[in-house]
Amino acid sequence: MQSGICIYRQYKLTTLATLLVVLLSCSRAAPVWASEATDSVFNNTLRPKIALVLSGGGARGFAHIGVLKKIEELRIPIDIVVGTSMGSIVGGLYAIGLSPDEIENGVRSIDWEQVFNDFAKRDFRSFRRKTDDYLFTSANRVGVSRDGVKLSPGLIEGQQIELALDRLAYPGFHITDFDELHIPFRAIATDIETGDAIVLGEGNLAKAMRASMSIPAALPPVKHEGKLLVDGGIGNNIPIDVARDMGADIFIVVDVSAPLADQEDLESSIGITSQLTTILTRRVADQQLQSLTDGDVVIVPGREDLGSSSFLEYAQLIQAGLEAAEEKHQQLQTLSLTAGQYRIYKSGLPVVARRKPVIDFIEIKNQTRLQDDILALIISQTIGEPLDVLQLERDLQVIYGLDLSSSVVYGLEERDGKTGLIVYIRKREWAPTYLNLGFTLRSEFEVGSTATIDLVYTNPTINSLGGEFRATVAGGSEPRLMLDVYQPLDKRFNYFVTGDAGFVSYIFPITDNSNNVDLLQRFERSFVSLAAGRIFRQNTELRLSLFRADGHTETLVGLQPATDPDFDEGGYKIRLLHDTLDNVDFPRSGAHGRLEWSANREDLGADFDYDQVRFSLAGAGTWRRYTVFGRSIIETTLDENAPNNALFRHGGFLNLSGFLNRQLAGQHFGLLEAAFYRRLGNITLLPMYAGFSLETGNVWDDRDQISVDNTVLAGSVFVGANTILGPLYVACGLNDADSSTIYLYLGRQWSID
Repeated sequence: MQSGICIYRQYKLTTLATLLVVLLSCSRAAPVWASEATDSVFNNTLRPKIALVLSGGGARGFAHIGVLKKIEELRIPIDIVVGTSMGSIVGGLYAIGLSPDEIENGVRSIDWEQVFNDFAKRDFRSFRRKTDDYLFTSANRVGVSRDGVKLSPGLIEGQQIELALDRLAYPGFHITDFDELHIPFRAIATDIETGDAIVLGEGNLAKAMRASMSIPAALPPVKHEGKLLVDGGIGNNIPIDVARDMGADIFIVVDVSAPLADQEDLESSIGITSQLTTILTRRVADQQLQSLTDGDVVIVPGREDLGSSSFLEYAQLIQAGLEAAEEKHQQLQTLSLTAGQYRIYKSGLPVVARRKPVIDFIEIKNQTRLQDDILALIISQTIGEPLDVLQLERDLQVIYGLDLSSSVVYGLEERDGKTGLIVYIRKREWAPTYLNLGFTLRSEFEVGSTATIDLVYTNPTINSLGGEFRATVAGGSEPRLMLDVYQPLDKRFNYFVTGDAGFVSYIFPITDNSNNVDLLQRFERSFVSLAAGRIFRQNTELRLSLFRADGHTETLVGLQPATDPDFDEGGYKIRLLHDTLDNVDFPRSGAHGRLEWSANREDLGADFDYDQVRFSLAGAGTWRRYTVFGRSIIETTLDENAPNNALFRHGGFLNLSGFLNRQLAGQHFGLLEAAFYRRLGNITLLPMYAGFSLETGNVWDDRDQISVDNTVLAGSVFVGANTILGPLYVACGLNDADSSTIYLYLGRQWSID
């Protein structure tokens, strides 16, 4: 009997051991709540909470999208999302309820080259602001106020970045409590005053994202509840503790932070500074990672060759995230649900994303001096219709193109069951008025170098109708002083009056038949003018002006000529100007045209009567990295009686290359030009180009001289870059008139006067 009991006990132990092995095997394959057999009794609230923690890393954060694709493929339920910097952007969009494909499409829709440009595209700028491009050698400015001189709190003000975030996040703008999103969400920023990590769980979603990615010195801090917030990567780049405080049991962590560089890569101050920043963020991040257990998943996407600024390589980075998640397939699969359970999980999530919200009212919160009703005329959104995001963006870019604000963004608010579009037009606190600083350098072997330093003061709102005052002072080789007042006459800025006065000078050479420099002379001219005009669609201007000037010709090098050095000018001009170029230094698209008739009259102070006509037409087109730019110019004195001070003066780089700047002078001028150039590299903040030009034309004093046989063939090869000081060109020009020149130019090559 006793032996039978022993056999029974041994059988029972063997059976229990077998069952235990089976259970352990099942638990390794999938969590107990994910069994197909439990679909009918699946209780989503009883399973462990899974948190998705997304780190910052600049453009490397695009890899988060690839990871999300794998998570959705494996049907892994996400209960909490916490993100820092770029992780807050991708995570916030996922928390709204956007799918990984929708997030990727949103990323693809953004012009990442333009995002880091502080100015509106020229398409959206007012015509007044477009003409600035021909006056300033640099767009950099310093704020001036009663408190003194101020610098921008960031390299850029972030308008384009904020507008891009608005475009991505607007489906969740009506939710201000981030616990009420599709998935509860937190964004991490850093208090720049204390260095503490700040957890953002309410407010405007796009603003929270913007604060989380506000890179110090590159973007201005974001004001929030009395604090100045910057990039969250400084305070907590992998915020596992935040997710734990929200109730997370299991963590999927995606670390896209930049890896530490090797010793051989630390040969510059920039590299060392970047390494120090990485070390600081890694120490906090590594402490967070040490708190994880074997049940958590850490994904580290590859592509170390793509850095935090590789925004144009988003496709490769998304793929890198997907591949890194694939490597963790088995570990991730232990967190997956069955198809039925995943449907139960999904059905329990609130649907908050509103992709086509109907706008019931519009409100403008304007901090600038400009009248609200002027700004309201620009907003074309129709009340009672779904939000037209692309049209709204264009309208806001037009407002920003007035250059009166630090940013123009929008949000959606729910009031009494109605959805409102709120447009925020923030004043430029650090620069209500401002100074533009510029430097112009021309170096030509035969005549040496000329250099001019520009200082331009602008008050963009001397009244609520958009009146503007400007003063320009330039010292150096070509000094000048100019005062200008500009006043729009209507609320759409279509009509205007303007007046300017000042003193200008410029240097030009006089050469012999062998192109040797005999004289180096300077025109000095004092002037005053009044004008009125009409602007059409911010692309075309028709202007009528009256002018009066007197001047003097000064010989700097060589013998003083016997002619009278003094001159007087006075008369009127009618000018039609069209401009849709995307860039005036290295245009890639658009057109520029000018037609002007200038009449000097003795009755208005001129030495004698003479009439001149100027016509020019230019355009550019681009295919991938290659651009073709063409230009034609015709200028003529109708009676061929223009005095020396009014001759058409040309020559120089891209203006019959090979000659010196303003070497050629005559009663008539013609130019036909084609330039070809290619964009070099992918440096967003420093576009570089290389190319060549083919040119033909000449100056003539008699129409009978104008013929194909009497034209000059010229050309150049060049490299150029858009630097923070203005466009820089290094070129070699030559022509069939036995003239060649090496050019080093820093500053504008275009002029509309």
